[in-house]
Amino acid sequence: MSDQRINASLEVERIDLIHNDLSSAAFHLKARIDKALAPGGDREGVGLDIMAAVTMLAFTFEAYLNFVGDLRVEGWNERAGGRAKREAVWRTLGLTWDPEQRPASTILKLFEARDMMAHGKPVKVKQQWIAQGTDGELQALLRAYQTEFDALTTPEFFAIAYEDVEALWRTFLEAGKIEIFDTFDRGMSGITFISHAE
Repeated sequence: MSDQRINASLEVERIDLIHNDLSSAAFHLKARIDKALAPGGDREGVGLDIMAAVTMLAFTFEAYLNFVGDLRVEGWNERAGGRAKREAVWRTLGLTWDPEQRPASTILKLFEARDMMAHGKPVKVKQQWIAQGTDGELQALLRAYQTEFDALTTPEFFAIAYEDVEALWRTFLEAGKIEIFDTFDRGMSGITFISHAE
């Protein structure tokens, strides 16, 4: 490397595909959760990891939609609402959306959880019901009570959501005839000498 100063033309060309970073973050959090929940695992903070993982997974799915939409949907509008984007991708790829069945039902729940966290509104619950059991059984029923948010941030829901998002990604690639290489970040750069600097 020379210390001589020159005039040069610098050129950079990059394609950064954020879905790779988001899916890596979701995978990393999944590994942490699996390790924490394994027998003898350290469960401290696992609930927070699950919240983060659910959020990251929702971001990953939206990035997958944007990637496929940008590549395959004519007139793609990345700023459109989630439903409009989803419908455009499904229509273009010839897929069927059934909100009552997995994976569609899972995606809807995933975005419900994401919206709850993104908008952070207070949830107030007042409920009363009649139950029968021993004192211990009734106490267990109260401890098992879950708000809608609780139900969407369980290890079980995250595991299903992770599986469904990754299955949809594979479906997108196959239906969209997208080569795996095209999903990777890539770039190049260069320096072209113009003249010696004075």
